[in-house]
Amino acid sequence: MIRSMTGYGSAEIEKDGHRLSAEIRSVNHRFCEVSMRGPKMVLAFEDQVRQLIAERFSRGKFNLSINWTGAGEQGDVLKLNEGVADRYFSLMQQLRTRYSLQGDIDLRTLATLPDLFSWESAHISDEETWDMLKRLIEKVCESMNGMKDREGAALSADLDKRLDLIRTQLVLVSERAPLRPQEAKDKMLSRIKPLLDDVEMDPIRIAQEVAMLADRLDCTEECVRLSAHLDQFKHLIDGPELAGRKLNFLLQEMNREANTIGSKANDVSIAHAVIIMKEEIERIREQVQNVE
Repeated sequence: MIRSMTGYGSAEIEKDGHRLSAEIRSVNHRFCEVSMRGPKMVLAFEDQVRQLIAERFSRGKFNLSINWTGAGEQGDVLKLNEGVADRYFSLMQQLRTRYSLQGDIDLRTLATLPDLFSWESAHISDEETWDMLKRLIEKVCESMNGMKDREGAALSADLDKRLDLIRTQLVLVSERAPLRPQEAKDKMLSRIKPLLDDVEMDPIRIAQEVAMLADRLDCTEECVRLSAHLDQFKHLIDGPELAGRKLNFLLQEMNREANTIGSKANDVSIAHAVIIMKEEIERIREQVQNVE
């Protein structure tokens, strides 16, 4: 089953009050390229994260965003100084009672007071950080793979239809091609006889010309190779291998064989079939650009 290069995934994990969340997006690219955003304590493991993604995807441009909820750049956790908050609230109430002041003590007023919040060390080791980060990356990649697989299944169905269209035209060419040498011989003789009047034609010379015509018009080899390429293409899109690059190469070979058939045949019906085959090969090529 082929897999699309475009996809999206999201995931989050939580452990001992620490919550990490991630989003990843991928688009078409010739190679595997990863860009990453996150707090400093996460970016310290950027190389390992890139390696994890490269092990799971052969190519594509990936944008990974990681958030550590409630954590600062160094991984510290923002906490409320409850004792300070209680003292502020108590003193405000005393102030209002003592001087008979009006008004409520609201959240906005409290939140602007100094020393109400502070950053505290999260007390998490590099090993624990990497363990959490690794599990998060594996989870978000799995999420994205689900979307990639669904799109890949749709691509595979479309490619199957186009391969069948090419096969149909190839069958027409294969049936028509063996008739061309005899038609070419008859056409040649019909043109030569009026010019020779009563002069007898040399049968050996005629046989040589017919042999040359048959060789120039014979596209059996190209039809066999194109059929083999179609079989290999079908095998790759149905198999487990990530074969985007191989599919691109096969399409080049398929297009080359179709061109050769068209140039050799010198026949309207075969030329029409070749045009249809080349149109479908081009449509397949556009689709394959999104195959991993």
